Amino acid sequence: MARGRRRGGVLSPAYFIRRASINKGLFGDDRFWRTIFFIIFGRKVLRKFMGTGPEVVALEKLKPGQFVRIEAIDPRTLDSGKKRRKK
Repeated sequence: MARGRRRGGVLSPAYFIRRASINKGLFGDDRFWRTIFFIIFGRKVLRKFMGTGPEVVALEKLKPGQFVRIEAIDPRTLDSGKKRRKK
């Protein structure tokens, strides 16, 4: 689905910041605007790769008489990849 036209247009501050970060930072030599560019466009790239919405694990149709059981894992039992220090 195509996105609609953004609100604000050329006169919006967000448009000015995006354009300045591209022109002065990416194509120019200004480190400040280059940092702004990577912050603005880096967020978009991270969202695209990391995902911002819920992840569908399974999709199945239930027949009459079937049921669904949903369980969650206790977060205290999950290891976050870091070894815990023993006290």
